[in-house]
Amino acid sequence: MSVSAARLSDAPFLDFRSRMPSPRPSQLPARSERQQAILRAAEQLFAQRGFNSVTIRQIADAAKVPLALVGYYFHHKEGLFRAVFAQHGHRHHEAMRALEEARRGASEPDGLHRVVEAFVQPMLRWRSDSASRHYARLLARELAQATPEAESALQQHIDPLLQRFLDALQAALPKASRADLADALRFTLGAVQAHLGDHRLDQLLPGQGAEPGSTLRLCGFIAGGIRAVLAPSASPALALALTPLRARLQERA
Repeated sequence: MSVSAARLSDAPFLDFRSRMPSPRPSQLPARSERQQAILRAAEQLFAQRGFNSVTIRQIADAAKVPLALVGYYFHHKEGLFRAVFAQHGHRHHEAMRALEEARRGASEPDGLHRVVEAFVQPMLRWRSDSASRHYARLLARELAQATPEAESALQQHIDPLLQRFLDALQAALPKASRADLADALRFTLGAVQAHLGDHRLDQLLPGQGAEPGSTLRLCGFIAGGIRAVLAPSASPALALALTPLRARLQERA
């Protein structure tokens, strides 16, 4: 299982370093024009409908290639699904490098905010980039409700990124418990998912899509929320305001 909200209740600190991470661009085989067309069509359809609601024939029709060619290149739908994730491996590596850099400076006064920025900003860039906007929506869908067929792709390509974020959060909040950091990841993923897959808001609020300043606001919102709930001692007034909430949480524990 991936490091999704459903899994975090078990153990947020899982060792994904032994798993093979996303391949770097130099490690990926060269793709023909037809292979690229298949991948683009599959990515868009998977993002729009989900893995189980898309057929190989629909992908072939969208890519304008013979049906047999999809099987020739990718063998089966699961293989094609994994290939969609793998082709964005360079984006995963860039995000992990940013998180590692933020982790090294996490003890600074603005360390938590820098960690959140390092995690959030790359994903929102994927959403706004025409080359990866469908992938961003697919990722939002699978993080929210991963299908069994998506599990291996998430384990290989996304779980290492989430683990880096947890490591960086722990460096920024060294006194936080495992449960605290699991909550921090849940809260962050929830906010990010709403931005990656916000097609409902696109329809509800036409012409009011996320602006460049929205990324900075989102990072401030997430970092401020995490610090308010996990480290309220930084502000005596805030700590007093949160006392009833923390008392209720302790009663339920």
